[in-house]
Amino acid sequence: MTQANLGITTHMAELFGIDLTTHLESILAEFNAKESIYGYPKRKMYLGFPGLDLGVSFHGRRAETLLGPASGPHSQMVQNIVLAFLGGGRIMELKTVQILDRLEIPRPCIDVRNIGFNVEWSQEMRLEDSFREYVTAWVLLKLIEELELLGIPKGAAFYDTVFDISVGYDLKGIQSERMHRWLYDIRHAGPAIRELLDALPARFEQLKKLEISPEVANSVTLSTFHGCPADEIESIVQHLIREHGFHVIVKMNPTLLGYEEVDRLLRRELGYTDIQLDPAAFEHDVKFDEAVAMMKRLEAFAAQHHRNVGAKFTNTLVVKNNQNVFKDDVMYLSGAPLHVLAMNAMHRFRAAMGPAFHISFSAGITKHNFVDAVRCNMRPITTCTDLLKEGGYTRLFDYLRRLKDAMQAAECTTIEEFITTAAGEMDVVLAGVANAQRLVPALVENPMYHKEANRKTPPKIDSHLELFDCITCYKCLPVCPNAANFSVPTDAVELQVTDYRFENGKFEPVDGGRFVLKKKAQIANLADFCNECGDCDTYCPEYGGPFVEKPRFFFSEESYNKYQDHDGFCFPTPTSMKGRIRQQEYFLRDDAQKQEYVWEDGRFELRLDRTGHLLAGRPLRNARDGEEIDLMPFHIMRVLFEGLRRDANNYPAVMLLRETASGSSG
Repeated sequence: MTQANLGITTHMAELFGIDLTTHLESILAEFNAKESIYGYPKRKMYLGFPGLDLGVSFHGRRAETLLGPASGPHSQMVQNIVLAFLGGGRIMELKTVQILDRLEIPRPCIDVRNIGFNVEWSQEMRLEDSFREYVTAWVLLKLIEELELLGIPKGAAFYDTVFDISVGYDLKGIQSERMHRWLYDIRHAGPAIRELLDALPARFEQLKKLEISPEVANSVTLSTFHGCPADEIESIVQHLIREHGFHVIVKMNPTLLGYEEVDRLLRRELGYTDIQLDPAAFEHDVKFDEAVAMMKRLEAFAAQHHRNVGAKFTNTLVVKNNQNVFKDDVMYLSGAPLHVLAMNAMHRFRAAMGPAFHISFSAGITKHNFVDAVRCNMRPITTCTDLLKEGGYTRLFDYLRRLKDAMQAAECTTIEEFITTAAGEMDVVLAGVANAQRLVPALVENPMYHKEANRKTPPKIDSHLELFDCITCYKCLPVCPNAANFSVPTDAVELQVTDYRFENGKFEPVDGGRFVLKKKAQIANLADFCNECGDCDTYCPEYGGPFVEKPRFFFSEESYNKYQDHDGFCFPTPTSMKGRIRQQEYFLRDDAQKQEYVWEDGRFELRLDRTGHLLAGRPLRNARDGEEIDLMPFHIMRVLFEGLRRDANNYPAVMLLRETASGSSG
């Protein structure tokens, strides 16, 4: 067997979260050793800006910033939410949950080579597992605060974070018993929080005593099916307010502008003539006047129940699939062109509803337009497509630095003052409208949003990924929303492999070829954190996809055994490793006392020294003369095992080599 031909089959791997203790221990180990968390470096963490208050109120709760991840791939797992927090996100729009939680989403599901397309539209975990992830993240942020890990005193406004749940997609599903229970529990999560804290080890005794608010979220951003009628949307909002007491934001579609206006802006003005609109989407979606009338009725209904309603601009735009990336007939547009459409829809809708109508926004937000979006008095302002590009979550910090610079230049210390100063208007509500009146019409003239400025795709070189030794540019690490890709230190290696042939009860050495590693680190993948979205393949300069070709590690034997069509590795104990290479099973155990490895291939058990030389061996079954033992898999597993243990404080090593390897959702 050679290194180059170790194929890893690719089928959708189900996402599995891990327990609170493992998350906490990995954070503490990594931050203390490397000053990073899930690979996010401290130098790019938002730690507040002295003299500035970026805080806002959202449905009666204070958030330290008005920025956050949009409902999507950056807000469904614990590490997503913590990473967004590190970048400065403080209003977390959690990924949409719905009753249909066993969907098979096509892979790949994301294409952000330049603008953005996707076919991903709902949670990829079971309802109960999504609940556990959100509550665990809620608790973990409180533990980070209590430990003052980032150097900010606990109790500081810096930690003020709001969770906003997103639900869909129709009234029947939202009224179902499982969804009803889920919605109740997210506002009354005391028992789940207590269970998480009680499970912490004794060394965290002080943390186990923490009192944490059981109301994880008090607001909903409603996402409905394209084509969902206005009366059903209205009934859903009334149900969420009346039965559950939520504040509700309704996510609007860019089709509100109408086919002619979208065609004019997108294709004629911005130049995206290659994008084909789907006329059926405009025919079936709620029309502008319907939406205005609906929201005015809902404003009155919400006021009667002492709750708030608002609208979010916007959902993605349904277009025909002509990119040869996805399998579906339609796909969903995001990024730069959607920003222009959504801002126009927002401005027109707010003019119809009145300046005080609550607007939240998420469409093509980047560091280049975030500050202007803030000036338009919208909250929260969330982002997704931009975080899928190089730098990942660290791009959030760049947004806030741009805002800091703009506020300091305007000699403003609060968000409200910044909005009013920009407009020369004392009332922040009127100032937001005035700023939008100036900014929105100019968007279509800005070259940044035009096709010509968004043609380039990430470069590729004439090379295909193999198991080891890519160009090791590390681009695939931060672009992964789930922190599934990581590096393993291995050092450069070049050795002659000795295989063995079993003859007459003895093991005779034979030439096994050369095992060569040219790079000092290797890229690997956490299979249970990877949904095979394809984003790392987009930014990898080589062909093949890191999530396909690179070593995959499973958190538990259960997960490893469940996906037997995946090659990969797991650790039954911190000193033993199972491997599946080209569908052949192997086992490696470190006998530290003897400084030896025990190696099994299902036929033989060998004792090998640290370099792979045979010390002793025996058949595990009746062996035939002439059977050969290939030790290339041994060396593959050995260098990965040793590399992980060498980098023991890195989060993947802490998670994989913990004493009990069991995923919280597995």
